[in-house]
Amino acid sequence: MKKWKKRMRKDKIMNIANNILKHSLQNVYFLAGTPLAGKTTMAKILTEKHGFAYFSEDWYTDSFKLFQSLCTEKYQPYSSRKNETTDWEAHFGKTFDEFMKDDSGSKGNDEYIEFAIIELIKMSQKQKVITDIVIPIPLVAEIADYSQIACLMTKPELITCENYGSRDSHKAFLDCLKSLKEPEKKIAVQDELFRVRAEQTYDEVKQHNLFSIVRTEESTIENTLLLLEKHFNLTGGE
Repeated sequence: MKKWKKRMRKDKIMNIANNILKHSLQNVYFLAGTPLAGKTTMAKILTEKHGFAYFSEDWYTDSFKLFQSLCTEKYQPYSSRKNETTDWEAHFGKTFDEFMKDDSGSKGNDEYIEFAIIELIKMSQKQKVITDIVIPIPLVAEIADYSQIACLMTKPELITCENYGSRDSHKAFLDCLKSLKEPEKKIAVQDELFRVRAEQTYDEVKQHNLFSIVRTEESTIENTLLLLEKHFNLTGGE
């Protein structure tokens, strides 16, 4: 009985915390989904058209640089090791299974998400904000309402290193892989990681019944924008 009551109290506290976050983030629109689905493009267009503030996921933003400057081994043990990886041959030489077992990257991302949510709350107190930061689907479904979340998706088989590296901001990733020994083998592992993670995202979006738009050869920026504006109830302008 005591264990049951303790679990109930913990669940109640979690519900209160999530409700506080939902209230605090009610002026934030979240673009979630897979890579190569147009999240950044849509975020920038919506920002310009509707006068939003834009909180970007890209590592070179001022926000991320601020986060890195504040990281400490005590509170952000994974993110504070920003200079730890220097042997890219060893890093990308890991097998698919080794990558899947290594959760240090996701833990580092979790540390940044905590910081990012605080920044989103501060930014959204006086204006509406749109963000494309990588927040796990189950988490964003807890802290935001259905009408605030849009998942932009690309078919898993289209998310490859070559396609991902075609963007200027991701070119260094592909160039690094191609500079290593047996690049085809290492690229194949990363392609498989992209595919598996994209499939997981598809499953989570379906599980949480979130609004989604799947990018196809017929997709256009104009049509995707209209769908997002309708979902976010922006058709009347801001």
